[in-house]
Amino acid sequence: MKDKKKSQKKDETKDLENLYKRALADYQNLQKQTAKEKEEFARYVKGNLIMEFIPIYENLKSAVEHADSENHDSWLQGVNYVIKQFEDMLANNGVQIINPSSDEEEFNPLEHEAIEKKETEDENLNNKIEKAVKQGYKIGEKVIQPAKVVVYSLKP
Repeated sequence: MKDKKKSQKKDETKDLENLYKRALADYQNLQKQTAKEKEEFARYVKGNLIMEFIPIYENLKSAVEHADSENHDSWLQGVNYVIKQFEDMLANNGVQIINPSSDEEEFNPLEHEAIEKKETEDENLNNKIEKAVKQGYKIGEKVIQPAKVVVYSLKP
């Protein structure tokens, strides 16, 4: 009878130990999941904030491209400095610029948005980028704004 009670207590102890280990593992998994969700939320917030700055950055670049450099050298130099600061801020926050070259880079629908198709008879140019109209942006592997491009397509 003593052996039976001893065996029963051992079994109860083992069961309680297993329950404790499961609860501890569940708690550790919950901590990991919470940390992952916080990180994902922070990335989402950062992406939204960056998207608010990008139009300002692009407008500054456009102003410099269209300015008359003869009459406004010091003004252009200042705006170029602000553009450089924006580029540094974007880079420091993990933003990569998607700027496809017109060197016949392959169209990638994950990073590019075709806004126009240009017909060609050259099969080597099919689905290649003819030119980039507007650069895109991504944080890590997540595209926050695709690059807008003109793509070659075979004539029917």
